[in-house]
Amino acid sequence: MASESDSDDNSDPPVPKIFVANDAGIFSFDGYQLEFQDHPYAKNVAQYIPLLEPEPPRANNGTIAARQPRHDSKPRSWWQSQCAFRGLPSDGNIEEMQNALRGHEEDCISGDILDLLDMAKKKFKTRNRAARESNWVHNMSDEEKATKNPRRYLEETFPAGSKSMETVLLTTHFVASIRETARELGLQCEYTHAPADGDAVLRMAKYWVVIGQDRATVIEKVRMIERETQRLKREQEEGQQELRRKNKVMRRKHMETEEAKAKSKDWDVTGSWRISCPHIEESWDVESLTMKIFVETTEKGAQMFAEFDFGVLTGVLRFERQEGDTITSSTRPMKSNDNDEEEKTEEEDEKEESTHDEDEISEKSSDTYAENEEDDDDDDEAEDRRSPTPETFYFKSITQPSAKHPTWNYRYRGEESGEGVIELGSDLELYSLTFCGPSGRVLKGTIGGSVFEDCTFTGFRVGDVGTEYLDIREEWANRNASAYENSRVDRWH
Repeated sequence: MASESDSDDNSDPPVPKIFVANDAGIFSFDGYQLEFQDHPYAKNVAQYIPLLEPEPPRANNGTIAARQPRHDSKPRSWWQSQCAFRGLPSDGNIEEMQNALRGHEEDCISGDILDLLDMAKKKFKTRNRAARESNWVHNMSDEEKATKNPRRYLEETFPAGSKSMETVLLTTHFVASIRETARELGLQCEYTHAPADGDAVLRMAKYWVVIGQDRATVIEKVRMIERETQRLKREQEEGQQELRRKNKVMRRKHMETEEAKAKSKDWDVTGSWRISCPHIEESWDVESLTMKIFVETTEKGAQMFAEFDFGVLTGVLRFERQEGDTITSSTRPMKSNDNDEEEKTEEEDEKEESTHDEDEISEKSSDTYAENEEDDDDDDEAEDRRSPTPETFYFKSITQPSAKHPTWNYRYRGEESGEGVIELGSDLELYSLTFCGPSGRVLKGTIGGSVFEDCTFTGFRVGDVGTEYLDIREEWANRNASAYENSRVDRWH
């Protein structure tokens, strides 16, 4: 049976090293060089042999040179190897072998060792040829044989002069050499693309090759493979579509679950916020805009308010309760059943309601919606400044933003950052602020003032306010009409 060429004997040999022996000892051969004691032949050994009567080298002026030559030390096995390659005795200590080498430093490899080298080459080829043949017969697959030696494989599979309807199917990345060899041997060869998996684009194309002696049989086999390939491809696409559909359903369910969780609880928006307002920042060259949001629980209900520093404008703002926010049944006061309490007449109810509305409008303005007479009494003025909080700033059942209630209206009072002039009447305007993002950690709102037109700002939460406290009633009162008038008088005196 034909074998692989001898040129392959030293190319990736299955037997990487052999051993041969003579009177000197055991040598090894790897297809390229002979070694003794793991050392090859060295041509010039004189540089490693010390002088018999060492005379230190001298400089040009006759004095001993400052730098003396160094002799690299070699192990005993190296000296044994050099003696063995030259046919010299290789026993004894290092000094005895060095003395034996004196006068033979430039000797070539001895004839006996050269004969041993020729024997080692033949033995190496024979051993590896036998190992390759055994590997071909017992270990290699058809694909490996067809890739390694397509001519030998096809000649063994389809002997010359035989007539057979049998075919062979090979899966390979390489078609050209197999197809050309089949044509030279008079065989029929057809191929088609193998089914591609998910990463086929990133790898070499793979083919299914059908080889046989009868053309019709070979063609029919290829057609059958192509039909099966199409079926597998459809199943693969259907499987991928089903997987994408399931993933889409899972993502939707996950989003619905997260949304349901978000809607089932309020967002804690209290804390420090980093604000961005391009209109203010670019027009007044300011930066580091901030806002701090607080929530306070009182007997009359919760309040949410904030202090802000927008560079050109600073102040406080108060959120109004949500439309439709009423007292829940569990917190609604019980109707009194005392017999001695007379029911109010319809006229009294209307009168009280009218009075309540007037008070609320008056309190919300805190002297900014209408002019009031100044009271010379300091106690009366202080009491007027800290007037009761308007009802619209008290929350009932909806106490914090949530996915269901993200947008909140607010009013603000503030002053210019330069001379500290109060923005009188700023709380007449109603603005809005919307919380969004994961758990309300992002906001977007509008604001306006006498120094700039209405503009939009955005922000994101950066931290907690800790134990910091803001007396909103005091801060709100400090920016009413009386405070504005006092500040105006102070500026002119």
